[in-house]
Formats: sequence, C-alpha cells, structure tokens
Amino acid sequence: MSERLCNLFEVCQTPEAPLCPIQETALKHAIWYPGEQICQSKQFQDLPWIKKQKQIAALKLKNDIGFFTVRMLESLHVVTSNVKGADPDDPDAELKWFRERGEKRAKLSQKKRLRKDVVNKKPEASPLFKFKKPKAK
Repeated sequence: MSERLCNLFEVCQTPEAPLCPIQETALKHAIWYPGEQICQSKQFQDLPWIKKQKQIAALKLKNDIGFFTVRMLESLHVVTSNVKGADPDDPDAELKWFRERGEKRAKLSQKKRLRKDVVNKKPEASPLFKFKKPKAK
C-alpha cells in the first residue's frame, strides 16, 4: 500500500477504496454500491460516471438496490428514484441488467410511437356535427 493514486486514497483492494479513474484495469471489473464512497479528486469530477454516482447517492436509496459498474453508470441517461442496480448474487448480473434495460427501452419507444400515431391521426368528422343546409321549399 505504499503507492498512492492521489492525495485521498492509497492503492489497495479494500472495499473502502472508491472506484478510481486512475486505475483503468480496476475500472473494468470494479463495482460500486450506492452507499459507498465516490472519488473526491477534483480533476475527475467531470467524468460522466462519477456524476451519475453522485446523482444516485443523492437519492439516498436503500442499500439493497444492487451494484453498478462503470459501464452501467455510463449507460444511464437519466437517474431517477426507480433506478436499480444489478443483483450481487448473480454471476451474469451485469449482462442481465443491460438486457432488461434494452427490453424496457423497447417497450417505452413502442408506447411513444403509439402515442405519436394517435396524436397525428386526423380526427374524423362526427356525423352529429355535420352542417346540413336546410332544404329549400
């Protein structure tokens, strides 16, 4: 533990160390739970996945919502209170998480298309409101 990454944390494999942008090899395999620390180094605060970590942490969700990888955090476009991580007990959790997200997106885009079709349809003239000229006598 003599090598230092920044002034905040030492290089180590302990769970207390946050995901570190300097350790590229660790980022490929590391996971983050919403209750864990987030890198505080000012030079990395603009990274999209660190911003997502902060947004998720700000929601103060339950600890049992699952874990996130850097890839998962980068794929999130919007962070809402119903965000869920991957199941820590499943060895294929990340893959399943991406598959479920793809299915949810497909359903949402289909709903949006249907709504757009309904809005863009021209309303048919109702026979009750047709104006008829009175017959000349």
